[in-house]
Amino acid sequence: MNILGIPLQVTLTDLPTGNTPAETPPENITIYEDDITAVLWQRWIACYMLYDWNMLHADSAYASNKYTWIEQVCKRLEGTSINAGTLENTLTDTFNHILLESVEDFIQTHMKVWECDRLTVEFPVARVVSELFTVKPKEGRREPGAPGSPFHICQK
Repeated sequence: MNILGIPLQVTLTDLPTGNTPAETPPENITIYEDDITAVLWQRWIACYMLYDWNMLHADSAYASNKYTWIEQVCKRLEGTSINAGTLENTLTDTFNHILLESVEDFIQTHMKVWECDRLTVEFPVARVVSELFTVKPKEGRREPGAPGSPFHICQK
């Protein structure tokens, strides 16, 4: 098996018995992205844009790094046994973890360059996410500061 031409050296367990083409593991597989990937992508883009406020550059850098992250997924899973039924989830979770490590590396780098603590970096990251992406409160929740919310601030 391979992902974008990168060999994935894993042993699949619990494969269906038989030799029909539908039951044979595909030669080329894909890493699917989920909601967690989307949130991590937003944070990665926000971290990038703290250095370069150009969304085209950020998207291009993300796309360039994606191949490296997929290589890391393959290396991290190399030699493992994975249940065939959970392969898709395992690939996605591993990719998300690697993406999270990249976000963390960005944050640590910002902390060193800016000579500050994590909260000083996290606040601008949150600000960038809120400026670039649609952020809406969950159903049934009040917006912070709305009357009756636990975060209502009285004004004089």
